[in-house]
Amino acid sequence: MPLLWIGLSFLAGIVLAYYASLPLWAWISIFSFLLIAYILTRYFAIPIPSPVEQAPPSKFQSLMTTHPFVFALPVFLALGSAYYQFRQPNVDAFHIAFYNDREYDLLITGYLVEPPDYRDKYTNLKLSVEAVDTGSGDMPVSGLILARVSPNHIYEYGEHLRLRGGLKTPPENEEFSYRDYLARQNVHSYMTSADVTRLPDKKGNPLFAMVYALKARLIENTYRLFHDPEASLFAGILFGVDTGLPRRLQEAFKNTGTAHIIAISGFNIAIIAGVFFAIFKNIFNDRLGAVLAVVVIFGYAFLVGWDAAVVRAAFMGSFSLFARQVGRRNDGLIMLVFVAVVMALINPLVLWDVGFQLSFFATLGLILYAEPFSNFTANLIAKISKRDTTAFTRIINENVILTLAAQLTTIPIMAYHFKRLSLISFIANPFILPVQPAVMIVGGLAVFTSLAIYPLGQIIAWIAWAFSAYTIRVVEFFDRVPNGVIFLGDSSIWYIVFFYVALLTVTLNWSRLKEWFHAATDSLRAVAWTGIFASLFVCMVVLWRAAATAGDGKFHIIFLEVGSADAVLVQTPEGRNILIGGGASVTELSDELGRRLPFFSNKLDWLIIASTREEQVAALPRVVERYPPQNVLWSGNVQASFSARLLEEYFVTEGIPVSRAEAEQRLELGNGAFIEVQAEGPRGSVLLIEYGSFRALLPIGLSEGTLESLEFGNAIGRVDVLLLADSGYAPANPPDLFENLTPQLVVLSVGAGDPNGLPSQGVLESLGGYSLLRTDRSGWIDVVTDGASMQVTVERGDTGGN
Repeated sequence: MPLLWIGLSFLAGIVLAYYASLPLWAWISIFSFLLIAYILTRYFAIPIPSPVEQAPPSKFQSLMTTHPFVFALPVFLALGSAYYQFRQPNVDAFHIAFYNDREYDLLITGYLVEPPDYRDKYTNLKLSVEAVDTGSGDMPVSGLILARVSPNHIYEYGEHLRLRGGLKTPPENEEFSYRDYLARQNVHSYMTSADVTRLPDKKGNPLFAMVYALKARLIENTYRLFHDPEASLFAGILFGVDTGLPRRLQEAFKNTGTAHIIAISGFNIAIIAGVFFAIFKNIFNDRLGAVLAVVVIFGYAFLVGWDAAVVRAAFMGSFSLFARQVGRRNDGLIMLVFVAVVMALINPLVLWDVGFQLSFFATLGLILYAEPFSNFTANLIAKISKRDTTAFTRIINENVILTLAAQLTTIPIMAYHFKRLSLISFIANPFILPVQPAVMIVGGLAVFTSLAIYPLGQIIAWIAWAFSAYTIRVVEFFDRVPNGVIFLGDSSIWYIVFFYVALLTVTLNWSRLKEWFHAATDSLRAVAWTGIFASLFVCMVVLWRAAATAGDGKFHIIFLEVGSADAVLVQTPEGRNILIGGGASVTELSDELGRRLPFFSNKLDWLIIASTREEQVAALPRVVERYPPQNVLWSGNVQASFSARLLEEYFVTEGIPVSRAEAEQRLELGNGAFIEVQAEGPRGSVLLIEYGSFRALLPIGLSEGTLESLEFGNAIGRVDVLLLADSGYAPANPPDLFENLTPQLVVLSVGAGDPNGLPSQGVLESLGGYSLLRTDRSGWIDVVTDGASMQVTVERGDTGGN
């Protein structure tokens, strides 16, 4: 297998050059010396005649004759090292990284080379730099930078921008090197905060501009078709935008060893490849079917943006298709290394990319262990049962055994990078992976169909939703299993190296693996039963979701966990949904709403802007695009924050009716329930919710003098539930207010480790005799009432105390 060892030597050379820092000329010299030595040894060695009978050849001569490539391996090792050093940027006055870490701000001109990365509290922009101004005018430079700018601005690929800010070398620490992460994207400069000026012209490739516009439209339709968190799961799986999932759900995927499914990866692309190969091979033949499947994969990769992660996934996914169809292990290993070499030629730093490592070793596991594991399972099942178990064996192999084969070689990588070992992953993956083809294929069909016929896309989306909802709920279920994950902390890379050396040594010296197991053609009976069970499964999950989010005949006030801000979802017995406030986190608010709004509708009946401060409304400009309100009740100064101005523009553009809140104004909710504005001022309003004898006070938008006008609660009277104002800020929550309102339950909406030190200690001391629930400890808090009594349910177990 000369090609295998040559490819491995080249890759090892890249790794060697990464750790052994030598200049390019040194590596070229070493390469030249080794190449000349090999040529002289191989082709110009002069045999010494023997005066006696010809002696047998030495071991060296025999090896040179039978395996001459062995002596060429050091040559390719040096070649890999030289290539790595050749690809490193030359940081001089014409490269933007030359201007890192200056003590003054720079003016940088460039254009966006990819769509912006929108986050909750900021937006990342990647620019191709054209010029830098250090104070003496523009100087032409090149290179890429990553800039962090204010959120809620909309940018497009190719936009010509001018940034002002401090240029830094990306940071690194013991836990994570942001410098290395960005270097893999050829980014060596970083602006932590930048002011943006838009320039009139546009640049970039027109074809890519069309592709990125299509991708943006697809993502927009994804959030229209699905609720969160399912919408963000589809955005990650289908289009590589995995920033929409809330942190706790991302941690759940990591803890259960299923994080590989929440973004475009070689694993996910392999699913697409396998499905289309199965379709095309029945129409044409195996070889043409495989070719057409690969064409579909790269066409899909191009349509969704052709970024580095997608291209990597397309390469690895295409190879996975080949690896599972080829008949010999050696061919699979050679092709795997060949793909790795090609990707290293494109970008040598890809070898340190976690996604590449997981894809590479997962495919390696399939090549080495899929066949023997599958054969062992088939033989075991055949011995246990005398009936025809072909269909059952195939299901077990494809959904469990192949997963185990891939996990065997990826667990060390996940343990090293994620610093945890998921014991539950061996159970969770077999439950989750069988539905992933449906998640990808049906979900993708829904989104692409919606571009042409939206109602048809919505119908397909309802079917696809069942599989994505099942995925998330199963992950969350297994994440709650006690002792399902072992947190390891930092591990030495040598433990990982030792594991792979031991595993591969045992494997490659084992008896020759048998031919790949070719499952018989599925019987019609198995197909029919699969279709019946799949249909029943979809109907069951959809009906469960619809019933779970429909009106239950009770009145709900749900305090959502959105950090140090307020977001309250009111759900009436008739199923009406009113959102009060919003908070700053798009992912958290969108996830909370997606779990609670009716399955067949993503609209809010009312949105009440109770405060226009930035931290109270920052999430709303993007969330209202996903969950549009039919009506808006507005209180507070529109000019109080940037996000408030964006909201007003959006409501005007979309024609959403907006009513200005006034004191004593009532919003009737039906069945005797209403929301009344107790006071209104520049900062917002104080709201009172009543249903029967139940009363809840929400002083979200307290303005100066509001407490005095309300006589510190005397003008309102007794309430059952009180939401603390401003996350427990002392001046907004005087003790007199608690004494006059005498609430049964006090709710505090605050983020864990609030940077402003909230809640105030004095406020907590004043609440010593009251029942207090905090969102940072209890998660969401659901107050349920029938108008006479109330029940309280929380997300997490802490149900009281200060």
